[in-house]
Amino acid sequence: MDAFHKILVRIYEITGGRDSVDVDMVELTKKEGYFPSIDSITEMLKSESWVTESRPNTVRITHWGVAEAKRSHTARPDAARSVERDAKKLHSESRDLGVFIEEFIADPSKL
Repeated sequence: MDAFHKILVRIYEITGGRDSVDVDMVELTKKEGYFPSIDSITEMLKSESWVTESRPNTVRITHWGVAEAKRSHTARPDAARSVERDAKKLHSESRDLGVFIEEFIADPSKL
């Protein structure tokens, strides 16, 4: 999940999906460790119409933001399965490498 979606999901969690709740972006980005990128994150969220800026550095989530946050939030299990699949593939490839090394040690002239 990229930084924009992570912040959007946090805004969704803070507001409970209600578009009448203000969220302080300065406080949120400091907590999440993205404060140096506050302007670009806010602009990106606004350009996608996921949030509106009620006051400087204070945003409210829109219904499009709620939908995107829900979609992003449910994508987490897929990401975990992807990591598991990649780990199994890496494990299998490392076994093949082990066999190759053993064959090379037994008879280096075969290469």
